[in-house]
Amino acid sequence: MKNRIQYIDALRGFTMILVVFSHVMLFTFGIESSFVNDVFMSFRMPLFFFISGFIGYKAGVEWTGRTWWAMSRKKLMVQLIPTFVFGLICAYAYQKLDFMAFVTSPAKLGYWFTIALLEMFLLVYTMNWVMYQCRKKESKPRKVIALVLIYVALYLCRLIPDYLPSLSTAYDVLSLHYVSLYFPFFAFGYICSMYKEAFNRMLEHKYFAAAAIILFAVLFYVRRTYILPNLGGGALIFISSFFTQLAVGILGLLVVYNTFRTYADSITSDKRVGRALQYIGKRTLDIYLLHFFFIPHVPQVGEFLKQGYNAVLELTFGVGISLLVIGLCLVVSNVLRTSPILAKYLFGVKTNH
Repeated sequence: MKNRIQYIDALRGFTMILVVFSHVMLFTFGIESSFVNDVFMSFRMPLFFFISGFIGYKAGVEWTGRTWWAMSRKKLMVQLIPTFVFGLICAYAYQKLDFMAFVTSPAKLGYWFTIALLEMFLLVYTMNWVMYQCRKKESKPRKVIALVLIYVALYLCRLIPDYLPSLSTAYDVLSLHYVSLYFPFFAFGYICSMYKEAFNRMLEHKYFAAAAIILFAVLFYVRRTYILPNLGGGALIFISSFFTQLAVGILGLLVVYNTFRTYADSITSDKRVGRALQYIGKRTLDIYLLHFFFIPHVPQVGEFLKQGYNAVLELTFGVGISLLVIGLCLVVSNVLRTSPILAKYLFGVKTNH
């Protein structure tokens, strides 16, 4: 692709490593919670959706019906077909689940991500089309208001299982729980891209990095120590959990994004680490779709790690296995990509006609 921002690709690669790391911790070691993984999990998915929203904003687009369909069709081809191909193979091979059991599962064995991301893009594309039909020109403030209203509507969808049980199946098929959970981070990335100059000025403020890091650390500690252990303790705890989850996710992703942006010259394609992270970042879809097939099950290592907490050992074992899994995914990806047809329909690779 032309005009790729190298530190964004490197950031995507870093985030993909964190995604595989968290799955290794859970499925390989059987460790549901640890301090290091909890820190990573507080911002890894928010960061993924933030990046998607950030690079998803396109200025100056004439949102005609033809444009809406062209962009929506592209997302459907890239995200829907591969998800069902790999998801259904994984579901049958490992869980013996049939088509309906997989489709009606909210998490879809971990394949909810591409479904949720697809729906976010379709919502934003539709928002742009409607607003363009009304005004024929872009209005950034109105887009911000529209994004907030979309989030409110999505959050209200969480009431469906309790108050509209007849729609519960549709709620699960669309993985709306995850869409409502992560849409604010997607929307935040979209807004930051719309107001890129103001966003960059904020990041460059001399007090920004210190304030973001300190606030993230404080809120993460408060949420992990006092709020999460007391969930179900009343309205105040519920409200506190809601706002701290948003705040910790946004602060965490901003800290990581700003770090990569600050050290952009150190992670360029002519640097070994930068080249590796960018390569992973350009193959995030491939790795995400394939990595579930290669995650090993080694609970003995998990029991060893649980005996005495050691962040160094956790990172060594976790990151080591994660990189091994990613390496296997890239090998399989490269083999499949030797076929233009498979490359197109499994990974959304453009083919030359």
